[in-house]
Amino acid sequence: MKPVAVIGLGNPLMGDDGIGWHVAERLAADPRLPDGVEAIQGGTDLLRCAARIEGRRRVIVVDAVRDDAAPGTVSEIGEGEAEERQEHAHHLSAAQAMGLLRMTMPVSFTLLGVSVSQARMEERLSAELAGRMPAILDRVLEELR
Repeated sequence: MKPVAVIGLGNPLMGDDGIGWHVAERLAADPRLPDGVEAIQGGTDLLRCAARIEGRRRVIVVDAVRDDAAPGTVSEIGEGEAEERQEHAHHLSAAQAMGLLRMTMPVSFTLLGVSVSQARMEERLSAELAGRMPAILDRVLEELR
């Protein structure tokens, strides 16, 4: 069985919309990442990660969400709730992709949404979201315990 995975979604060239990608990048280098956990930068399409998901028992997906919460707030998004509150630039939302993948493989998904207030072409995170990165990483690591 493959290790647990954290897959960060997003385009790193789209500013805060790339938060999941940035989280995965930082987690991969974080000495607190538990043994047996792999951090993967998943781009904007979770379905393209299917081969990397196959054979895992658990996958945590981190993606940007636009909602009323303060930027950098991390919340677990339930399966039914995801479609109601997630605005996405992907062909399929992360929740829709997780549903399709569950039909073909026995994996437990957790979707963590990171609240963002903007998405625009920019190669870095906003100062506001970059400042919240330590708390975001702590929340993802907490989910792994």
